[in-house]
This record gives sequence, C-alpha cells and structure tokens, in this order.
Amino acid sequence: MPKVLVAYYSKTGNTKQVAEAIAEGAKSVQGVNVEIKNVADINAKEAVEADGFAFGSPSYFSVMSGPLLTLLTELYFVREKMAGKPMAIFATGVGGQVKAMENIESILKAFTPKLILPGLAIGNKISETDKQQAKQLGEKLAKSLA
Repeated sequence: MPKVLVAYYSKTGNTKQVAEAIAEGAKSVQGVNVEIKNVADINAKEAVEADGFAFGSPSYFSVMSGPLLTLLTELYFVREKMAGKPMAIFATGVGGQVKAMENIESILKAFTPKLILPGLAIGNKISETDKQQAKQLGEKLAKSLA
C-alpha cells in the first residue's frame, strides 16, 4: 500500500496544524497510508521508503527552518531513492512564505521528483479555509500515487 510522509517543523504549532490537515486529506484517499512526523523525528533511510512526500516549514527571513534544511540535506545523500516520487510543499508565517517554498522546491528538484504539486503559503493565523486548502493538497498528493 502506498505511503505518504508529511514532514514538518513547527515552533508555534501553526505549521503542525497545516501538516495535520494535509495528512487528513491524504488519509481520505482509500488505499493510502499516511505518516505525519516532525522533521526532528525522521530518519532519512526510513523516510525514503515513502511513496510521496509533503514538506512544510515556517518562513524565517523568507527561507525554510534550519531543522527542515537539515533533513533535506540528509535526504540528499539518498536522493536516488526519492526519484520519481510526487512531492508537495507548504509554508506558514508572517511574510516570505512563497520565497521559503521556492527555496524548498529548488532543493527538491535535485531529487528528480515525479512532480512537485503547487505549494500552499499560509499566514500565521490558520483559518478553516486554510485547513480546507491543506486537506485538498493532501488529497491531491495521495491521488498522485495512483
């Protein structure tokens, strides 16, 4: 059964809320397992066993968090095992989320993914509309595994 890994870093809980909504959306697709983890709890060798990925971070100075960058750096050394797999990106914050997502996307391109779904940039107050958009992103990611 295909598996989606939702990997996030969250200091205040906002990015975690979005990650949970993405995971919920992915779980709505029958036949897909979903794992949601803080990047600090992810082992790169185990992570690459997933069939699809969503990576999320708050935006700090228009770049991703250090913990997410650390994970992506570790994954770079096993990138051939991530080739051809779909990926999604999300970022939260009070500014610079789009730029942070561009930073993440530029790294993910080195993994030669099947596709990178359009990202989701959300402010620092997570609304119900934001959660619905996150669920839709998770569902799209899970459906792309078919």
